[in-house]
Amino acid sequence: MPSILPSQIVAAIDNMFGSNRNEIDNRAVQHIHKVQVHALLAMLDEVPAALVDLNAQDYLEFSQCRAVLATKLPAWNLGDIAPANSVGGKDVIERIRRLMLKCRDRLPPPEPELPFIAEDDVRLGLEDRIQAAWTDFNAREWMGATILAGHVIEALLLWAMKSKGGVTPFKKAPDELHLHDLIAEAEKRGLITPECRQLADLAKDARNLIHPGKATRSGTVCSKATALSALSAVYRIAEEMKSGAPL
Repeated sequence: MPSILPSQIVAAIDNMFGSNRNEIDNRAVQHIHKVQVHALLAMLDEVPAALVDLNAQDYLEFSQCRAVLATKLPAWNLGDIAPANSVGGKDVIERIRRLMLKCRDRLPPPEPELPFIAEDDVRLGLEDRIQAAWTDFNAREWMGATILAGHVIEALLLWAMKSKGGVTPFKKAPDELHLHDLIAEAEKRGLITPECRQLADLAKDARNLIHPGKATRSGTVCSKATALSALSAVYRIAEEMKSGAPL
């Protein structure tokens, strides 16, 4: 079922209850409106919670208005003819309408997690991997979260080496360096702090667990801890690069 937008709630209320309502008319919602109330509550259930972007006081009022309708509807179905109670002396239907007018149909785009990367294709690709790592983490897919975070660490260090690695030549091209070498070289060139290197080394060790032989020898497997280690390294590296210098 498609999501319902706040503007569609406003249009539905105007269509079902009329567009010339007065929110001070606190006895306007009658038992004759029970079909419309039922339809409105069903539509409100389909509005994504993230779009109900109200401050605490408005959200409380919105919740009270919905609760009034949700509790009155069963009474009407049993023959009660008393009107729905008001909330703060205001008509609950019109109040819902006016609160929905405060909400946007679209959320603003999220702040980039890696704003220091100017190349949009590179930044968006890495941010997608970070999101995918958290998706796996929340699904308790520890190996997937560990591997994805490890990929981001490697890509961030590679980007830093290419973008601001200094004038000292590399023994190998950055693209040919393994993660271990990238971590060591990044610290050597002052791109990350020793503390950041420690986190990155932990993430490197966690990522190595995807190799069956190493996992067998160590007796360790990917876990919540390895995923968190790798994600912690991602964010520490990002913080240091965002600041323009090691923290």
